[in-house]
Amino acid sequence: MRYTSPLVTIMRVTCDLKRSGPTSSYHVGQTWIGLPLSGIFAVHARHDEHLIHPALGVVFPQGIEYQMSHPTDDGDMGVALCFAPHIVEEALPATLDRVRVTRLDLRLRQTVGVLLPAIDRAEQSVVIDDLAIELLREIAANLAPTRPSSASAKGKEKVDRIRAILAERPEAGWTLGSLAELIDYSPFHLAHQFRAYTGTSVHQYLADLRSVAALSRIEAGETSLATVAADLGFSHHSHLTATLHKRLGATPQMIRKRLRTLDPN
Repeated sequence: MRYTSPLVTIMRVTCDLKRSGPTSSYHVGQTWIGLPLSGIFAVHARHDEHLIHPALGVVFPQGIEYQMSHPTDDGDMGVALCFAPHIVEEALPATLDRVRVTRLDLRLRQTVGVLLPAIDRAEQSVVIDDLAIELLREIAANLAPTRPSSASAKGKEKVDRIRAILAERPEAGWTLGSLAELIDYSPFHLAHQFRAYTGTSVHQYLADLRSVAALSRIEAGETSLATVAADLGFSHHSHLTATLHKRLGATPQMIRKRLRTLDPN
């Protein structure tokens, strides 16, 4: 899939690399944005390491060199957007000189899910461009701090391990205690370090990852909310519906309708 207009180029990208260390370096000739849809990978650039999974956005600024690594054997799939330079200059910080990642953002993931079928249906350019600009606006508003001040390097490494575990298996019956044991932390210390690095709690992060997984299955055409809810650790289908409505302002029925028609109501 590829879409091109004077404002933006959009491509679906797939990586089949299995568990691996850092790749060779890539040079960024023009600022672009990565939006993962599945899988987990890490980006290494200028001594920073960023763990990436669905519902995050990654900004690769012009002129930077980066490498990638893969902590699992599942590969990954996502969308790449490259905006015209004047759009980038207006939307993103002028001093952007490092890879930047957004906070976990379910609305960002939903917009990606609406954009792709719009491209597949060959909607008018004004529709697709508007969705792409909406994504860029959401990304710019949700960029996480470059270096969280309260999380040590060791703490970041351990928090990233927990983030990877949660992203790989959001449906599992994790508890704060069981996760803490995996990294030799106390539950109290894990909760403190996780919030210091991510800005949210372990419980909320897991709930958002489960919502992302549910959204993906709804987009793929799954009709049984009871099955989705049971598979992903929600107490029942009404719990899933209430969670999506709270996080997105939309029920599963409304999400399906927007995928078909771009009608927000």
